[in-house]
Amino acid sequence: MVTTWHLYIEFVAKTARLQLTGLEEVQMNRMIGFWHEDSYSFQLILRELQKRGMSVNVIVTKERRGDYISDMIRKYGAKPMRLPDGMEMRSFMRDLRQKSKEEGMILAAALDGPSGPYHKPKRLLFMLAHEAEKGFAYARFSKKGMLALPWRWDKYRLPLPFAKLECRIDYWGPVTQEDLREFDRYVEEHFTDGAVKTAKK
Repeated sequence: MVTTWHLYIEFVAKTARLQLTGLEEVQMNRMIGFWHEDSYSFQLILRELQKRGMSVNVIVTKERRGDYISDMIRKYGAKPMRLPDGMEMRSFMRDLRQKSKEEGMILAAALDGPSGPYHKPKRLLFMLAHEAEKGFAYARFSKKGMLALPWRWDKYRLPLPFAKLECRIDYWGPVTQEDLREFDRYVEEHFTDGAVKTAKK
């Protein structure tokens, strides 16, 4: 199954026209956020980064479906970091905080994952960006050339072969203590139904 999905994304990459804007915003010492609905499409970004010799650490659920995701992203040089539940969470968060501060480390995560609510960003990646003093970048795919699965909570989307796909990466800059303290305001300021409102340059 994993092989089939990997072959599919490779087929998409070869047949679709991918307009990727802002890839240069993915640099060392940055955090990258995306919506859970674009988890599969995000592999197209990992694929491009692999060509440039860049490896990304991706937070992935420790549930069984995380096994498939981990296997797929490893194909593009990404390193899965499995997010546990329950008692293991405290030690994982301690290790994640320490890992995220490493020089040159790039960390990516679904902002509303792994179980929603839909397009409701969680604080985790923003908190890590602040603590590690690293900038935050936001990757978003347009709805063009995508097949949506509306029965899923995340409205999961699959990129289609031979389609014109568009992805934009915006750099928002550092995350401040005030941003975290006024997180609802920060979210309202930047997000509207998954579309970015402002980006810092």
